[in-house]
Amino acid sequence: MKKFLPILLVLLLAGFCYSQWTAVGTVSSVGSYPSLSVASPNIVFVAGGPSGVPYIWRSTNAGVTFTQLPTSGVSLEVYCVWGVDANTIFVGDGGAAGGAGGNAKFYKTTNGGTNWTIVLQTGGTAGFINGIVFSRTNPNFGVVESDPPTGTTYWIAKTHDGGNNWYVTNPPLSGAASAQNSIIVVDSFFYGFGLNAAPTRVGLTTNAGLNWTYQTLVGAVSSSGFISGFAFSTDKLNGIAAGSTTSNTISRTTNAGTTWVSQSIPSSVTSGYCTMKWVPNQPICYVIVSSTSATQCFKSINNGVTWTSMTFPAATGVNHFDIYYDNVTGFVTGYACSGTGQVYKLSEQITGIIDPNNEIPSDFILMQNYPNPFNPTTTIEYSTPKTAYVTVKVYNILGEEVTTLVAEQKQAGNHAVTFDASNYSTGIYYYTLTADNFRETKKMILTK
Repeated sequence: MKKFLPILLVLLLAGFCYSQWTAVGTVSSVGSYPSLSVASPNIVFVAGGPSGVPYIWRSTNAGVTFTQLPTSGVSLEVYCVWGVDANTIFVGDGGAAGGAGGNAKFYKTTNGGTNWTIVLQTGGTAGFINGIVFSRTNPNFGVVESDPPTGTTYWIAKTHDGGNNWYVTNPPLSGAASAQNSIIVVDSFFYGFGLNAAPTRVGLTTNAGLNWTYQTLVGAVSSSGFISGFAFSTDKLNGIAAGSTTSNTISRTTNAGTTWVSQSIPSSVTSGYCTMKWVPNQPICYVIVSSTSATQCFKSINNGVTWTSMTFPAATGVNHFDIYYDNVTGFVTGYACSGTGQVYKLSEQITGIIDPNNEIPSDFILMQNYPNPFNPTTTIEYSTPKTAYVTVKVYNILGEEVTTLVAEQKQAGNHAVTFDASNYSTGIYYYTLTADNFRETKKMILTK
């Protein structure tokens, strides 16, 4: 778990050029719960559909106009979308018409919808693809999450190569349905999803899926609601969550979800559907609360401690939005859509940009390697809070040293090393980080 102390606090407090949401183009027939994906400031997708009929729209001119994409091969309305670029798109369905659950599928096109292929399907009779999300900081890693297709075991598919290859895992959690578009993916270690039943909880892994925990939220939602919004900072410490019956509080954590507290927001919406996003490598997050009578947006620039209202046009039923952050220009571009098909846009520039490379960890940390299992290479990340002589060594199951990956003085910061096991046999290996008085060992599995 990484804990960071900013080197230049002045960057954290730098000014912002505030902008507000404006209405742009429109789409039709996307249903009451359309999903969005922003691939770039100018490219945005809106997907949904009435019961049994998929509708997928694309804009390549910053939301001014939208074009309906072909959906041949997609058999049902869709409940989530992820656009990699203008032509490479993933969508997922609800298993049956109306999202009733079944053998849910997620699809891919590489030619803007001319052809769609089924990537994977959940099997069972209760699958529902709640989200397809790729890491904004490591775009090669992505997660697809479904309700338990059979029984109470959840279904997750992961990719480490940008969506070309996927493998299915089943988190060791059991429970009821999860919630549409409540999926978070920070990186290949840290991801999770919200639940669609009381008690109000999220499921989270911090070590690439080796272990999962249920985390009960405080202040997020009443007992009758479900987790409709979930967002985490790339520092993996600060997170927020909220639900489908949000009024003026959300749930907030500052310790990677170990504990959650009720956090006030200046909302006057009564029992609204709440959705949220976090700007990568920034202490900035956005929340939209929307009901059948009003919609409001709020922004925090201090990891959710305090919130400022943003102007949002008169709208109802805004149940999802997405953002894109350009860390070169400092622009945040967001798009939202109402159940009536009106699309809204946010464009603002962050004038004080925090360089994530200027972050110092507060402890020695050894992360779980990724991918794991692996063949034949894997990455090991570690952090040092000060300059120190560091060794990273690999051992076989007998405890015999097989190679030394690092043996040198390292500056304070975050580091990574690759282990190439091309010349080693399938099996269990261990790697150890030693620095000062710190020593930690983790297990990894080579499969050939």
